[in-house]
Formats: sequence, C-alpha cells, structure tokens
Amino acid sequence: MNIQAIVSITLTLFSAASWGALQQREYNTWYIKNAVLYDMTQTAAGLPVMFSLSQPGRNTANMLVSYLSEGACLPQKQKLRVNGREVPAAYRCSQYERFKIEHFAVKDAKEVNAIYRHLESDFTLLLQHDIKVWAANIKAPKFGIAPRF
Repeated sequence: MNIQAIVSITLTLFSAASWGALQQREYNTWYIKNAVLYDMTQTAAGLPVMFSLSQPGRNTANMLVSYLSEGACLPQKQKLRVNGREVPAAYRCSQYERFKIEHFAVKDAKEVNAIYRHLESDFTLLLQHDIKVWAANIKAPKFGIAPRF
C-alpha cells in the first residue's frame, strides 16, 4: 500500500469517528426553554423524534411526542406506548409523500409527571417499542430549544 492510500483510509476512519461523536451530541441531549424540556432522539430506523415535556412536576404538565416514519397514515387512532403500557394521548398524523409524521399529545399531568420522574431517576424510556429516550442530562439541561443541525 502506498502512503496516499494509508492517509486516505486513516482520514476516513477519523472523520467517521468524529461524525459519530457529533451525532451523540446532537441526539439525546435535553434542552430547556420557557419551562419546556426538549429532547431529540431517533427511531430504530434512524428517523428523528422530538420529545417535549411542558411544566414537568406541576399539575399542568403535558407532553408531546412527534416522529417521522415510513408508511401511510392509518384512518384509525393510534395508541402511544410508554415502557410497554398504553398511555392516553391525542393522536394526529400528517402525510408527506412516503413518510408520515405522527404526533401524540398527553394532557394527563399525572401520567406526564410519572414519565418525568422515571427519566429523572436515570432510567431510559421506551416509546412505541423502538424509540429510546435517554435520561442523559435531564437534571441539568442546556438552555435553548434544540441542538445545532
């Protein structure tokens, strides 16, 4: 092998590792602004998920989960599953070509606060059987509404 090939392979490996480190910073980091906690994560297929908790710990707490997935919106209402359990939530779906964006809004403050306490206890949350929401820095979130993209 010549020097050029070795340098190219090395740079490719370093850039892949750097990209992986950047991805870790972009996803699974909690942000806070105006009493709303935000987290970005991804589905098992690598598609984006936005998770937010408004006024956690209060009796007015609510939660919103929005994510992109392939397929068509179904006519029947879908259910939100949190750690294998169905949670009452309002559902809305928007179709964009071969993708859909699904939104779940949880208005029951007791449910939302239970989810928040679960995360604050440093446990991972599992949504829809394949979306992991990490506790990460939820106790000391960064200021803002989302990571840099």
